[in-house]
Order: sequence, then structure tokens, then C-alpha cells
Amino acid sequence: MASGLSERSQIHKREDVLDLITRVDEKITPFTSRVRKGGTPQNTYLQWPVDLYDAPKLGGVVDGTDVSTFEDHAKDRKILSTYLQTFRRTAKVTPLAQEVSDVAGIKDEMADAVSKKLVEIARDIEATCLSDQEHQADDGTDEYLTRGLGTWIRDTTNLTYSGGQVLHAVDAAYRPLAAQMHVGTVASLTEDDLQTILQSIYDQTGMSGRYVLPVGSNVRRQITDMTRFAQYANSNSPKASRQVNINGSDSSIVNTVSVYEGDYGVLEVVSCNFIGSAAGTYAVNRDRGYVLDMDKVILASHKQPTVAPLTNEGGGERSYIEARCALKVLNPIGMGQIEPNFS
Repeated sequence: MASGLSERSQIHKREDVLDLITRVDEKITPFTSRVRKGGTPQNTYLQWPVDLYDAPKLGGVVDGTDVSTFEDHAKDRKILSTYLQTFRRTAKVTPLAQEVSDVAGIKDEMADAVSKKLVEIARDIEATCLSDQEHQADDGTDEYLTRGLGTWIRDTTNLTYSGGQVLHAVDAAYRPLAAQMHVGTVASLTEDDLQTILQSIYDQTGMSGRYVLPVGSNVRRQITDMTRFAQYANSNSPKASRQVNINGSDSSIVNTVSVYEGDYGVLEVVSCNFIGSAAGTYAVNRDRGYVLDMDKVILASHKQPTVAPLTNEGGGERSYIEARCALKVLNPIGMGQIEPNFS
């Protein structure tokens, strides 16, 4: 038999590794993609006024009565505020890792590191906005923090739950009512609860509009399950049924709720992966949701995510990625929340 080099005897063969790195958890940032982007902040402490109309008056004026008293049009004016937060990620690659090593799927380790950190800082901002974080001032030890939606949208009963609004609390006149908080389990969330939240917002604001409802995956499934209803074949035999849309052209069954239209508004349901973290610790809570008037929510950016290379001191290429922004809820009274842990 003729001898020669066979595949079995080859050494130093490169493993069959796909020349493409696949990020298994590359999740999108739907909230920060949708939220209004405000003007560039000129201070680390952001403030804006809120005001109310007087209740309507009945009755008239006696003929011949002179004007002797005047109304204070600014008596209900208050100030809301938050702080500008700096977000940062870093990247460093040693000379050998950058210039010598041949890693499958990576042509440039530093470029890959920076690309990955840009995605991660966007996720940091998304998670912060959807969290229970309370804002705080920089005192030289603790950093500036902006307030998350879970803390902005609080009724009076739950104002300080698990930290809550500790600094510069929203005035009572501009807080949502208890009816705008769903405090039961996700399994107990019903269409009537959504209607109650929307009705309370209407009762407080007189507005019946379109709202965005960012939710965790458990809440999304529960809302879809609202299309299920019970039928009774006889008095002793209930059967669960479900309304679905069937596309006859491709034989697909569509069973999801993306938009809910109630008597007092429309909810656009948006799944969010980074929702509901408690202050200080990232841990997604899939039982959470926020009813948002997006016209009154602003992400004010002082600095978009920016790559800043640092001097190579011999240890390798270095960069940091930094962003600076604040979440402003212009008036929380027209918002709602799904939070099973509230009382």
C-alpha cells in the first residue's frame, strides 16, 4: 500500500471553529429606542415645573360688583427634578492578544471589545431607565444617579417602598393614584385591571390617548391570555377556549396581543428584557410593567455613547466608552405601573 500523509496523521490542524462570534444574549433596547430625546442638559441637576388647572367654578357675579380679589395662577406650581448620570464601560487588550493570537471569528480584538462595550452601555442605560433606581447627588464618594421609571411612578402609599423616592419626592398633587397601580400577582392581572388603570389616568388628566406599556415576559403572556375565555358545555363541564387569528394563506395561527384598546385609551404592549431591577442590583423582574405617556417621558443626553482611546503605556491598547444622560418624567400623574410587590 502506498504511504503518504493522511488526514488522520496531520498535526497542528486548526479546529473547525466558525469564523463568527455569536452573542447568545444580544437583546434589544426597545424603551430607549422609543423614548423622546431631549435637549442637552446644561447642569448636573435637572429641574422642570409642573402645574395644575383650577377645578371649574360654578355660579356667577352679582351685577355691579367691582374686582377686589385676584387669583394666584401659580399657587399649584411645583418643581420636579433628577440628576445626570454617567455610564462607563472599559476595554483593554494586551499586545500579544492584539498582535499575535489568531482567534476564530475575531479579526481585531480591540475593535471587537469596543463594539461589544458599545452594546453593553446601551443595555446599561435601558436597564437603568426601567429600574427602581432612586436618584442621588455626587458627594465625592457616591456618584450621580438618575431616577428610574419604577421610582418615578409611585402612588402615595408606595412612595418609599424599598427605598423609593427619598430625595426630592414628587409632590402629592402630581403622583398617580392607587388605582393606577396593579399590586396583585401577574396571574391575577385581568382586562378589568387594565381598564381601571386607564380610567384612573383619564379621571386625573382628562386625556384618553395612546400609551406604551413596556412589560416583562410574564406580563406579556398574561395579557395574551386575556383572549382566553371559559365556555360551558353544560353546568358541570367548563372548557377553556381561546380566540385566535388564523391566516388561511399560510396556515399560521396568530395568538398575541400587541395593542389593547380600552374605553379610555390604547396600550401598545412592548416586551422588555431589562425591566424591573431593584435599586443597586441588576436582576430582571419579568412581572413588571409601566403605562407610559411617551409625550411626557424624555431621555436627556449630555453625551451619547462615545469611545475615548487612552494612551498605550506598554500594557496594550486601552479605551473607555462613556455616556451621560438623565431620565425625565415630566408629570407622573398620567402614568401607571404593574408591580406585584406594592401594597
